[in-house]
Amino acid sequence: MTAPIRGLTLTHPWAYCVAHAAKDVENRRWPPARQGGRVGMFLAIHGGVVPGKNSGKREEARLDLAAALEIMERLGQPVPFTPEQRLALSMGLYVAGEERYFTPGIVAVAQLAAVTQASTSAWAARGQYHWLLEDVLTLPEPIPHKGAQGLWPLEPEKLTKVRAAWKARDA
Repeated sequence: MTAPIRGLTLTHPWAYCVAHAAKDVENRRWPPARQGGRVGMFLAIHGGVVPGKNSGKREEARLDLAAALEIMERLGQPVPFTPEQRLALSMGLYVAGEERYFTPGIVAVAQLAAVTQASTSAWAARGQYHWLLEDVLTLPEPIPHKGAQGLWPLEPEKLTKVRAAWKARDA
């Protein structure tokens, strides 16, 4: 891992999906070059602050989780919620076990393989820049870190932990 690494904060449940559901595209309204990023760099995939259980942002996260579960099902991945629970999520309602998908901190590291606006991935959203992710490493435990908008530098001690996890994977 000699290429640069920057943090990228994702709203929930998308960081979980990169780490655990083979989400191979991150959708952005801007190309990475606008923030000093480039193909080949590494991204520390960061789950942002978890919204409160009764907040509007948590309701949005539940709607996104319902959408993510649909994609996972189409891709043949296991979906742990019952149809009734999925219906509740699609209405923005609380479902026991949803917390698993809302993990704050750095949860994975991925290499930015390419950027396009024409990905055919099930995870790609129309009208967005599709940041194609490969070589995803799911961290054994999230690394607590404050996130930010755009691409951001990691605190030195957190960068050391991320690099150590990558090195252990290659060992």
